[in-house]
Amino acid sequence: MRAGSMAGMVEPPAASWSEAVGEADWIRERLTPFAAHVVASVVPGGFEAYARVLHPAAVFAPGEGPPVRWRDVAAWSGTSVRSDTQYHSIALPPTRPAGEAPWKGQHGPSIGTLYPPDVLVLAELLRAATRTPEHCFLCVWEGYGWEGHWLIPRRREPSELIPGPVPEPVLRAPRVRLPNRDYLLYTGCVEDAVTSALFGHVLHQPANLWWPEDRAWCVASEIDLPWTYVGGSAAVIERVLADPRIEAVPATVDDPVTRVEEWVRAWVDAGVAALLATGEATITTSMGTLEASLERPGRFRSGALQCGRGGWSLPPSNEAGLRRTLSAYLTHAVIGLVGG
Repeated sequence: MRAGSMAGMVEPPAASWSEAVGEADWIRERLTPFAAHVVASVVPGGFEAYARVLHPAAVFAPGEGPPVRWRDVAAWSGTSVRSDTQYHSIALPPTRPAGEAPWKGQHGPSIGTLYPPDVLVLAELLRAATRTPEHCFLCVWEGYGWEGHWLIPRRREPSELIPGPVPEPVLRAPRVRLPNRDYLLYTGCVEDAVTSALFGHVLHQPANLWWPEDRAWCVASEIDLPWTYVGGSAAVIERVLADPRIEAVPATVDDPVTRVEEWVRAWVDAGVAALLATGEATITTSMGTLEASLERPGRFRSGALQCGRGGWSLPPSNEAGLRRTLSAYLTHAVIGLVGG
């Protein structure tokens, strides 16, 4: 078994790229349609139990302090971390808490990538829950922009143009194709989930989807979510939930992937009403204010929504469709005040 240090650099990759993409067919067969937006849309159904591993709210440079966990944010905001808690549930409360936010200017948990030390903890827990810990399948999302060459800046030397971290033969190889997501596939031991995408010392990207050959469990980090799902036996999920080195809450296959707190909906509804009435809105939240302006779309022409530093083109739409679109974009912008 290879192991890396949680405090420093993990060992170089030992996993091998694989063209055996059919090994992922069972996952496709057990996924709920993506449009359902439930846990089984991300990690396959059929396991005894599930957990949601929460990505840290902030990760500091070595020596600057431990990662900020969701429980730290909840303690600051006077809330608690429940099984259905979203990050904005604790970081964007109805009223402004006293004291400085614990994330110290960092913008929310990592989206789509589990904290590498937490991957190592999971690997340790999951190794004992499979008969095939030395033979696992590990997938990395194909959309990270690894094609072509990368320009590496040097502080005191000329910049260097290097090949992208994925070899050309791998880029041309078959992909694991699942609903809405395609992946590069490789094989290795369970610990390679954290080292497998460490291409030299250029990238530190853990696997997005990994499971053992005996399919005893499966781990999925959906690229748009600030947490990772684990499905497995009731015993191993109990160990994941109980381990103090990571932060996890129970989940079920039918849980909604995301939801919006009622006070956030109220802020957004007021903003939408103001935009439709006057073309301008000021949305005041507990963690900041957003200014928005609307150029209404016509029956045959597009419009535009400007909100804070972001902007969106609005397709031609009727009034009901425009209201739904504005609500979706404003919700995204409001939650974006705290990330996650």
